[in-house]
Amino acid sequence: MVSTSYFFHPQLLPFRGYFLLWLLAHILSTNSWAASPQVSQLLESSFERTTGTEPGGAALYPDSASSWYDHSVVSPSVHYDGKLYRLWFVGLSRTQDPQIPYGFAERIGMATSSDGIHWKIANQGQPVFDYGPTGSFDACGVTHPFILYHAGRFLMWYGGIDGRSGQDIGDGPAHVRVEQIGLATSLDGIHWTRQNSGRPVMTVGQPGSIDSVQATGCHIIRRGLEFVMWYGAYNGTHTLGLATSSDGINWKKGNQEASLTGLQGPQQLGPAVYFDGGLYLMYYNTLVQTANGGNLWKLFAATSQDGVRWKPALKHQSVLPPAPRDNFGSADGKKGNNHCVHPTKGIFLRDRVRVWYGAEGHLAAPGRTYAPSAIGLMEAILPAP
Repeated sequence: MVSTSYFFHPQLLPFRGYFLLWLLAHILSTNSWAASPQVSQLLESSFERTTGTEPGGAALYPDSASSWYDHSVVSPSVHYDGKLYRLWFVGLSRTQDPQIPYGFAERIGMATSSDGIHWKIANQGQPVFDYGPTGSFDACGVTHPFILYHAGRFLMWYGGIDGRSGQDIGDGPAHVRVEQIGLATSLDGIHWTRQNSGRPVMTVGQPGSIDSVQATGCHIIRRGLEFVMWYGAYNGTHTLGLATSSDGINWKKGNQEASLTGLQGPQQLGPAVYFDGGLYLMYYNTLVQTANGGNLWKLFAATSQDGVRWKPALKHQSVLPPAPRDNFGSADGKKGNNHCVHPTKGIFLRDRVRVWYGAEGHLAAPGRTYAPSAIGLMEAILPAP
């Protein structure tokens, strides 16, 4: 969730000027249009779906006329500067390229909005971030963006797909693709420059480790002078890992490179973490068996004193209730498995918190094999502090 810090070198400014800049940065980092709430306030709030203007009440929906996001839009990441919302997302389209895993090409686009409900695709409808060069770790797709505004730049950590699978690396399920995390930066959110010479900043672990096949799908906050990352780790089972970095490029895996404990369900992915200065709150996905014998990825909450050891919150209940049958997120566990996945960081307004998320339906579009995934908005009214 929102946690952005700005810093200035104290030797470059007189103390008074440094203090004023620090104060301004602190106000910006905590969203001057709304005070950052306590975790207890968030847990007292109940999220409800906000009906969007796209099919099924979605906020952003795939465009059948597009060449790169005509099938699905997933994995949102949102930044709000008080005037303009920017939403980065992954667009999926079918491909016959044998090098692309799963048969879906994945690229990152951006949409903008003045109200968070009505969105317009930026960059003249084209992706803002595409495949890397041949032979690179992201040469076969880019996915799972997470954007943090820091020190005057947008920082985007993202999953890179190189075309390898478990079969190629001799670990995990043979068909599951390898993903590793890269970093790119931008001044405007549209034009991006890869960092670390185009190499991943977070690589998969050794065979047998929690992230031997995938290290991806992360959420990052700025805590003091370091970045803290919670990320999706996969070795045949989805769990969550932790890492820290002083520069966003060189990461040290924490918790003795073990999975985070205390979370609900047999598997976890898609973390979104908020820190109020004393307590951490995480929204994350876990698999839930449905009455029809299927499985849904549903959103749950947990709290932690240290960001490592967690306790389930909300009395073990999911964050969102079942979707109406006509909702874009009507997946039932057999026809569609994503009920509410990969939530964004929270955007705090005067009286509410907003979170965007991905979901999929239970019916395939005409002529399609799979139901499309789209992006929706949920909101919760905040109680008085």
